Amino acid sequence: MPAERFPMRETGRGLLILARPHVSLWDGPRVAWWLSKAYGVRNAVFPVDPDYARHPLWARLLRRYGDWVGGHRMVPMDTHSPFGLRHLAKALHCGQTVVLFPQGTGIKNPGRPDLPGHSWLIERERPRVVPITISRFIAVDRHAEDFFHAR
Repeated sequence: MPAERFPMRETGRGLLILARPHVSLWDGPRVAWWLSKAYGVRNAVFPVDPDYARHPLWARLLRRYGDWVGGHRMVPMDTHSPFGLRHLAKALHCGQTVVLFPQGTGIKNPGRPDLPGHSWLIERERPRVVPITISRFIAVDRHAEDFFHAR
């Protein structure tokens, strides 16, 4: 069963999935579907640009899609404000899975550097970290492959 291949929780230690590069508005929905179908990960937290997370149409569609593919939920996150990071830190502290696109917004420049928020989350909460690569396919980075299949 896929859920057995993916260790979901340890007490007080969340899972931080770092997805790179973020080059399309479809990256979030693709990763949400992939996590649910390939690894049985459900109820992950996805930070989303506030323009989409609070938009009357897009917010509703994204919430329904997240519920449908795995009970995932989105939280608005402005890359220039620390409040969204605090919410993610709390989720990690409670043992939840957080999916973060560390490059932030600006999808027209795939080579842009990571923003510092993910480093702060790692230092503060010490989550388990799994990097994934998004291209035509979504792949677990080679060094993290054992983690996904370990029990």
